[in-house]
Amino acid sequence: MRLITAAAALMLAPSLFAQGLGTHEPIGHAVRAVTPPVIDGRGDDAVWTLAPPMTGFRQFDPGEDLDPSYATEVRVAYDDHYLYVLVRAYDPHPDSIRPLLSRRDVKTSSDQIKIIIDAFHDRRTGIELAVNPAGVKRDYSIYSDIVEDPTWDGVWDVETRIDEKGWVAEFRVPFSQLRFNAKAEHVFGFGVWRDITRLNERDSWPVYRKSVNTLISQLGTLDGIKGIAAPRRLELLPYTVVKNASEPTTTGNRSVNHATVGLDAKVGLTPTVTLDATVNPDFGQVESDPAVLNLSAFEIQFAERRPFFQEGVGLYKCGGPCEGIFYTRRIGRSPQLRASALDPAFTGITGATKLTGHFGNGIAIGIVDAVTEQVRGSAGTTIEPKTNYFVGRAVREFDGGRSQIGAMLTDTRRQVDDATGQLLRRSATTGLVQGYTQFWRDQWQVMGYGAVNRVEGSAAAIALTQTGSVHYFQRPDGDMQYDPTRTALGGTVAGFELTKLRGWMRFDTFLRYATPGLEANDLGFVTLVNDKSVRQEVDVYQLTPNAYFRTAAMAFVAESHWTSGGLPAARSLQTFNSVVLPNSWGASLNLTATDLGGVNCVSCARGGPALRQSPKLGLRADLNADPRLALLPHAAFRAGTSDEGRSAYRGGDLGFDLRVGSQFSTSVLASFDHVVNNQQWTGNFGALLSDTTHYTFARLDQNILALTARGNWTATRDLSFQLYAQPFFTTGAFSQWRELQSARAPSYNGRFRSYGGGMSPAGFEFGQFNSNAVVRWEYRPASVLFLVWQQGRLQNLPGTGTFSASQSTNNLFAAHANNTFLIKLSYWFNP
Repeated sequence: MRLITAAAALMLAPSLFAQGLGTHEPIGHAVRAVTPPVIDGRGDDAVWTLAPPMTGFRQFDPGEDLDPSYATEVRVAYDDHYLYVLVRAYDPHPDSIRPLLSRRDVKTSSDQIKIIIDAFHDRRTGIELAVNPAGVKRDYSIYSDIVEDPTWDGVWDVETRIDEKGWVAEFRVPFSQLRFNAKAEHVFGFGVWRDITRLNERDSWPVYRKSVNTLISQLGTLDGIKGIAAPRRLELLPYTVVKNASEPTTTGNRSVNHATVGLDAKVGLTPTVTLDATVNPDFGQVESDPAVLNLSAFEIQFAERRPFFQEGVGLYKCGGPCEGIFYTRRIGRSPQLRASALDPAFTGITGATKLTGHFGNGIAIGIVDAVTEQVRGSAGTTIEPKTNYFVGRAVREFDGGRSQIGAMLTDTRRQVDDATGQLLRRSATTGLVQGYTQFWRDQWQVMGYGAVNRVEGSAAAIALTQTGSVHYFQRPDGDMQYDPTRTALGGTVAGFELTKLRGWMRFDTFLRYATPGLEANDLGFVTLVNDKSVRQEVDVYQLTPNAYFRTAAMAFVAESHWTSGGLPAARSLQTFNSVVLPNSWGASLNLTATDLGGVNCVSCARGGPALRQSPKLGLRADLNADPRLALLPHAAFRAGTSDEGRSAYRGGDLGFDLRVGSQFSTSVLASFDHVVNNQQWTGNFGALLSDTTHYTFARLDQNILALTARGNWTATRDLSFQLYAQPFFTTGAFSQWRELQSARAPSYNGRFRSYGGGMSPAGFEFGQFNSNAVVRWEYRPASVLFLVWQQGRLQNLPGTGTFSASQSTNNLFAAHANNTFLIKLSYWFNP
């Protein structure tokens, strides 16, 4: 590894070496506006002649701390209620500035001005407000210094104008959207970024160094803000939803009409403590999850898309793998005992609240509490009991955010009845402590965390937990003994990480230990238990362009896992390489080698003995086009082999992004994979939990085709139409049905013997189609009308494994379409 790293450094020299970090923190000054400026993008109000300009912008991309191509000036003013920011972006060719329209929060290949504000001046949190020359707004909240949360939508105003000098952005930010303590005089963290798209250049004030893995702590300061009170905040967002949906019945389908009302509220209990609440929420405008057919032992983790649970989630993330302790998708999950297509697909949320507070002494607190309704299936039995979810978080930061200690508590309580109590855990509680500190001039960071967990329920429910895919206590060679009389289960997890944050070469070492009894999946997502692991990563970056590369990066990763009893479970080497050429075209190549050195898979036999694995090799190559192109192609190729040549995969992606004029854009991405898996688990047969069990596998020949299409038409920056559609198809055929013979035999053939008397399991043909069509009209600030049409189709048939895209398409679109038509109207109040 050291030789590889040294070779990479020599390849990228001499442009790898970052410049030394300065200690001077640039200061900007705000002036009080006697008469507030008119927000029109002209910048000709009297107050702007009094506000001193902030200049001295520096380029940070592609080069670091270089002279910018064009000058930029910033001026700041304020009054009792607003912070005003005027940014003048000089450009000698204003006719080359592209004012591209899109819906809010969608980035286009356009110039951009962004202001960053750390009102607490804690060097850890803040907000970003961005705008392009067409006036399209984007905003983020920031936590942990560098992590952006794009789901935050603030209420603020901005106007832009292109003129003979370049372009201007004039911001008005209500102090109600900022969080700060009551003081006679305030000092904010402050920064401004400018993107010049046609040059593919980014500039900033003060200088931003991408060689340092931070953001908020690199801001300058803004002083001179005096005599303002921290505002009390009250925001109400009532909404009504009218919905027509197609629902399956025992005799076919029926159309059902629903009408509901709900309320989102944001209340400033104190200047630094905010309560968010939602009653009877509806997220019908949210895009569907991608289609997938899961043949693995573990559930699939999907991204959170619901605004209430996205916004402010940063406080509950402690960095690294411990973030799995709180997985918001557990709240309102699909009913766990859903057994029929006639059963409801979602669990309704009765209400949820979030309490967050940030205090001047570095303390932050957060509480989430949610109640989900009891769900009954088509047979009248409970398929998801009424449940209460609770999360508490407390953090104390020191030394300007350079050190932190925190704690988190999660708790789940289900109101199970006699039937559900035999299948679902009654309660689950997890407690976590974590902390980090930076040292050696903030170049290094050490982080650690530990958690303890306990779940309780009936003996039958805990027995299902023990034999589930997370634990597999029934393994004949396992580290834990299955006990059907248990009514509780518990475990611990701990991790330690050492990271180098700065410079052209960075390092990360991570150690983790999770006991077999850890079960954090009632309100978290932690599937890797009974595990001891070590991970080492070395990253090498080019920080300044040269004649060959605009940017370049290499990463080398080595990782090993063992069970708690010491059985080798995984061992891998990976390298990730990417370059961007001077013409802004780029490419990446990733190489992986896994299951090295005679490791064993403890989940492959689904409760059977650990199965020895043969090495796996894989690669992925991507072509990345110049992002400034109107027609932007995408291409990728991936391939791999394993099981000593008996298993393999080949696949690729091909697609494009197309922008027509300033208002319309579309993207299409097609993906196809041919996968041959010679040890696909097919079932365990015989007397389970005995030595007569047959653990069976087969050769699966599978084809997977997916197409993702999006279309966007933006009439104005407040009125847009968005279309999303994804058909997904997969077929598979099984052959060479076998059972385990000697799971840890060095010879691959020695691990299996024939099963089924020459027969093989039946194949499959699976298809799914999801689409969303959304009209969004922000008819007044933060008040939105949604018109939504959703369609879903599902087809799951026995198949021969023969793949025909046309036949699969015909079968899928012959299936019944579940249509939902929805109108959602919200109105924002700020009393």
